[in-house]
Amino acid sequence: MSIPNQSPLTWLDVARRLAAIVPGGSPFPPVVTAARVGWFGLLLEADSAPEPGDIAKALEHLFPSRVKRDPLRIELEGGMASAVLPVEVEVGHPPHGVRQPFGIVDGVIDFRQPPPRRSKRGIPIVAALSVKGGTGRTTTAVAFALHWAETVKRPILLVDADLEAPGISYLFEAFAGRPKISLEDLITLAHAEDADGAPATIRFVAERLRDHHVPGNIFVLPLRRDISELASSSVRPEHLSTPERPFALADLLSSVAEQLGAAGVVVDVRAGLVPIGVNLAMDPDVSPIIVTSLSEQSIRATSGFAGFLAREFRRAGAVPQRSLLVVNRVPLIFRQTGMDKKLTEPLAAELVNSLVVDVSDEISASEDIYASVPEIEPFIQVDVPELPDMQVPTGGWREFIDQLRNSGFMRALADGSDKFLATELSREGRGKPSPVSTPPNGEGRHALGAFANQLIAAENVQGKVPRPLVTQPLGALASRYKSEVPIAIAEGAKGTGKTLAARFIVSKKEWSAVVADLIGEHDAISAQVIPIVASIQSSESFLREANEARQEAGSALGFQEPLNIYDTTAFLKEKLAAGLGESAWVSVWLDIIAWSLGFKKSEAGAGEELFEELRGRGKSIVAIFEGLEELYTAVSDPGVELAMRALLISLPQKLRSEPRRPIGLLIFVRRDTVEAAVRQNLDQFRREYTPFALTWTEDDVLELAAWLAAQSGAIPSLWSDQFHILSSAERATKLEPLWGTKLGPDDVLGRRTREAYTATWIVAVLSDLRGRLVPRDLVRLLANAAKVEPDTEELATYKSRLLIPRSLRTAVDSTSSAKVNETEEEIGELKPVFAKFKLQADELSVPLTEEVISQLGLNPQEVSALIRHGIIFGEKPPYEVPELFRRGLGLKHSGARRSVVNLYNRARRLS
Repeated sequence: MSIPNQSPLTWLDVARRLAAIVPGGSPFPPVVTAARVGWFGLLLEADSAPEPGDIAKALEHLFPSRVKRDPLRIELEGGMASAVLPVEVEVGHPPHGVRQPFGIVDGVIDFRQPPPRRSKRGIPIVAALSVKGGTGRTTTAVAFALHWAETVKRPILLVDADLEAPGISYLFEAFAGRPKISLEDLITLAHAEDADGAPATIRFVAERLRDHHVPGNIFVLPLRRDISELASSSVRPEHLSTPERPFALADLLSSVAEQLGAAGVVVDVRAGLVPIGVNLAMDPDVSPIIVTSLSEQSIRATSGFAGFLAREFRRAGAVPQRSLLVVNRVPLIFRQTGMDKKLTEPLAAELVNSLVVDVSDEISASEDIYASVPEIEPFIQVDVPELPDMQVPTGGWREFIDQLRNSGFMRALADGSDKFLATELSREGRGKPSPVSTPPNGEGRHALGAFANQLIAAENVQGKVPRPLVTQPLGALASRYKSEVPIAIAEGAKGTGKTLAARFIVSKKEWSAVVADLIGEHDAISAQVIPIVASIQSSESFLREANEARQEAGSALGFQEPLNIYDTTAFLKEKLAAGLGESAWVSVWLDIIAWSLGFKKSEAGAGEELFEELRGRGKSIVAIFEGLEELYTAVSDPGVELAMRALLISLPQKLRSEPRRPIGLLIFVRRDTVEAAVRQNLDQFRREYTPFALTWTEDDVLELAAWLAAQSGAIPSLWSDQFHILSSAERATKLEPLWGTKLGPDDVLGRRTREAYTATWIVAVLSDLRGRLVPRDLVRLLANAAKVEPDTEELATYKSRLLIPRSLRTAVDSTSSAKVNETEEEIGELKPVFAKFKLQADELSVPLTEEVISQLGLNPQEVSALIRHGIIFGEKPPYEVPELFRRGLGLKHSGARRSVVNLYNRARRLS
């Protein structure tokens, strides 16, 4: 336990330090169960007599240099009358229930841990909280309640618990007049009722609330009936709490909502650490919405609040619900410059540090680091922009709703809160068999495994090439080039789908057919598609397809027998060794295009003559380049830089300058090739082709999982052309028949599984800590997971999902090993570096410190290469290693789990 370096000034400092003791961490003997502290002294309650020396030793641990013996006492810094705090031990004190402190330091401290509590609430509760006033908490509470009601098509109970500024009550009174019932009435009546759970009060309040139904499908429970009366009742919400029912207020509100037929409750709580707010915030069955602005005071106060709640939850031995963090009034200029992320970064890190319990145990190279950290995403963040139309809120309910909708506030809040609704507040469908029709589990798994395994290396796909998932880059390519042939470069990391996209385009033979298939439009320019360079090294199928495409295109244009693709590759390798200049390479590329059509094969200058030949015939072609990496071993090889610069920069410039553009160009190229070739103005080059870059978002990866399940026939109805319009939360819900909600049994009423959400875990395991994802990794993970056969018990437990948690976890090892092997094959400069790791497998741990780097014998160039290719992450040591590479490289993990979660979440926010 951490001991603050501060001398006790008063008895309250002693009480505060004792209150910070967490169960299981008390320095007192186990027989000491509680303490009472006041101006009179410190009274320790014990079940039996402890050893006097043990008490003194514990106090000296807590208050170094302040404990005196005979008699036992603590010296303070206060005035002479209170400079000494006597210490006594009372044995055999009558037992009482474990007291929930609710964060109030009042001198009564219970060292025992409250017994586990199972909630029987059928209606979920949300508490809108803020530490500083003026953050837009009430606005957020109303907007969230409206969105919730609209989403579930059922009413929501909205409760005003702001004791000093009851804004919701004012809005209600302006619309409906004097309230018929209030929160104050509910608390007072329930306090006076003897029956457990106050059933009579619940029925009475619910009946009165039927007249409080307002537009937006909301029932409003105002603070009090007479809003002009500022004096509050002497009966407080915390007075309802007992050791057996510490969160009685939330129980009452849930029961009232259930009586009304409402789907949920939203409580707007006064800013600050007020008792009612702390009571709700500490309830492990209440979902908090924490609202802040970007002001430094608000962010610091919110960070402190998060730390306080985390400490209190640990003291109570409870697991909090995942919170929704709403950052309000983010200026547009801040959003554009990324300043909002910089300002909230400390808060986000503090939230992770507070909410994620760190694990000190070392993780072996074969264990999943994220399995030990179920809080991969411990909170969900929503940023709401500064909206001029919300600067002065209106005073009427109906007008305020219109203002929320017309200003864009509700839309901004909804864009990020849908995930919160789906994962934290849904009470329907959990644990029930999915209505999606699926083949028997074994049959479906085998179908998924076979299909996914075939797609791991797209050049090896047999038979008809499947239409790839149309993500934004492919859609942009087809949409952008309809009236003219494309001249575009699609840059992508290894495994991002370059080969599959190229094979699909080649298989369509005509550019107009490509556009029609990808985006459903039939007015694109007609142009023959010609493969020039392709990934044929290990694929007889692609080699045959490429040659057939050349034959058909050449015949259609009336040319001779084209150069076959094998000879094309051999010719280009020969030219790479010749040391040609950039200008000469432009001619080589043009000649190769002409020869691939059968036009003046093997004649120098054929490429220049092809322009006039095509213009004279009124024809166009699109030259497809993919698999350029098969022409050389490493991008640093002699001749590669100039050849690739000619292809990526000079050739596109020349083709654009040609009248009527008879030759188009589509190049699928790896990042490392681009970086080796484009030495100047790389950012400008990438901006020009950004729409076509084969980058994959989290949403794309989730859609790919659904697409694989559907295309394989494992779950045919899981994916449709409308999947891309679903929100992230809707995608995760849709995927439950494939892999469930969590990596464990489904949540049921009164029991929440402390496991990671499957969709979040999948993304975390596959991420490179920069927010970059590679679809091939997901394809391989699912292919490997589908091979794992569940046992009888697993089949019964997970009968509503195709892939069980064990299969997904098991698949990470083989996926990671294959990833490492594949990477060193594709990127030659990494092979000797990986060899150094493998020599000391299972001996080294990450993060990679200077000491570990020295032990591995890595030089600065090798470290730079590891960073550039996404194998290690960080600006300086210690470097983290993404999970997908850590396990394949045989590295243990001994660093803080919080740092891993912080890095992962930062990558998601900044990507």
